[in-house]
Amino acid sequence: MPEYLTGLVARQLFHLSDDHFDGSGLTVTTLHLACEMACHNVLITRYDSDDASVGIRNDIWFWGDAQPGSYLEAEAVISYIDRKRIVFNVFARSGVAEIARGQHERLLVSQSAFMTSLAAD
Repeated sequence: MPEYLTGLVARQLFHLSDDHFDGSGLTVTTLHLACEMACHNVLITRYDSDDASVGIRNDIWFWGDAQPGSYLEAEAVISYIDRKRIVFNVFARSGVAEIARGQHERLLVSQSAFMTSLAAD
């Protein structure tokens, strides 16, 4: 298993199109995906050939909005590590305005074992 340390950080940038919005504004799905991808980006730089991770908890407070054509930037910082469970603090911004923050957890798994378990179901 690769070694991870608290404080490691990565980002995900989305150029927002009309598809990222519904009748009430920026979709929660888009926001959560951006935060999850930022967390994934922290981990993937240290993956070995059979490493993968799965999201196991999303707890993100979303109070702002964005506009089509703007950029959504999500940032993830490792805040806690418990063996294969990694907890991230996540932040999302549209331009310079913070529009969401919270925590996301991922579990490190063997990619081959995970795919085998899916096929068994």
